[in-house]
Amino acid sequence: MHRALIVATLLLAMPALAADSKPPAKMEEPMAGKMKKPGMKQGDVKKQAAKKQRAMKPMIEKEEKEMLRDRK
Repeated sequence: MHRALIVATLLLAMPALAADSKPPAKMEEPMAGKMKKPGMKQGDVKKQAAKKQRAMKPMIEKEEKEMLRDRK
């Protein structure tokens, strides 16, 4: 009985949650705000974040391994 109630609640809540989400950013539009650089597009930030993540991945993995080793 409880599972049926939970499932019914989730099914009713999903469309309401989906309606509240904002549309995706238009990547080729200029950025708004004071933090932007001249000529910067919205997609540039995402590209820079992905590049930084790739560069830092080995360091992060090394640090995680060291933390796990210290726990043991």
